[in-house]
Amino acid sequence: MKRLGLLFLMLIVSIVTLFVTAYYQRDMNTLSLNDPQVIQASIIVMVILFIPPVLLSFFNHKFWRFLSAIYQSMFFLGFIILVPTGVFSFNAVFISIVSLVGAVISIWSIFITLPESFFKES
Repeated sequence: MKRLGLLFLMLIVSIVTLFVTAYYQRDMNTLSLNDPQVIQASIIVMVILFIPPVLLSFFNHKFWRFLSAIYQSMFFLGFIILVPTGVFSFNAVFISIVSLVGAVISIWSIFITLPESFFKES
């Protein structure tokens, strides 16, 4: 159940990151709070992307746990890519902070998801 809880926490942080990124709009063609349909579609896509690791969290076989950890690494990469966005934009440092929190939660979820035999030496 720890894996499932971390996934839901990562989903919540992802949605918060989406709203923070939309708040600090930099261009006309980016995500904006002025267009609620686009934000709603982004949240729906995000929830759909979280369905496979949530389903895989119920399986305890080594293969499925490893597959789930690989899938979750995409979320980690997404958070890491957003960190420089806030650093280079001086009035959007909060994007970097929220992205860093999401990266820490996702790496924690990956380490919890990986099977115990992955860390044992032969």
